[in-house]
Amino acid sequence: MSKKDKLNPSIKIIPFPEIENAYIVISAKISDKPNGVEKNMSFFIDCGNGKAVEWEPNYGPITVLHKCDKNDPQAQPHWYFDYCTGYRNWSQLAVKEERLPEDFLYGDYKCLFNKLFQWGI
Repeated sequence: MSKKDKLNPSIKIIPFPEIENAYIVISAKISDKPNGVEKNMSFFIDCGNGKAVEWEPNYGPITVLHKCDKNDPQAQPHWYFDYCTGYRNWSQLAVKEERLPEDFLYGDYKCLFNKLFQWGI
């Protein structure tokens, strides 16, 4: 089992068709909900410069992640990068300002991923 599987064995990273370095990420965790599981889904784009940007429609903010070495004092294990920082680098207000929910609702994924990419350059 790889490091990434140990972080969350349910994680599945699905390349998004026609958009380079863009992914849909799905996973699950134990929950106190009636069925005992809570699902999670996010949009994730690798910006190609040691940065990636993620948005989870259910929970929130646009998060900018930075690839780092495991010796970085803020390093956290990550399913895409071996280690990253940036979990404190997010914006909840930007979700509405960028109109990400509307892009998602209307299936404008190119626009959605382009907006996320802009946060990572």
